[in-house]
Amino acid sequence: MNSTLPAKELTCECGNKFVSQQRSNWCRSCGKQVYYDPKDQKKAKSNQIYMTVIIAASLGLVLYFIIEMLITPLINLYKP
Repeated sequence: MNSTLPAKELTCECGNKFVSQQRSNWCRSCGKQVYYDPKDQKKAKSNQIYMTVIIAASLGLVLYFIIEMLITPLINLYKP
């Protein structure tokens, strides 16, 4: 949801400057997301870390169940 804010000149990390009236916008030079308010940038960073941890934990749980339910019984079948 992008609400209209007062026009503000934003500067990207790459040095590109542009005027924006949205909470976030994409830099046309480097393609990174530039935020109107630094608080929004901190929220986005913490959200990205949270999502990465959740995805890694989910993949770890699925891998654990695959090992426990499929690979371990198959190994035990072929033991002499």
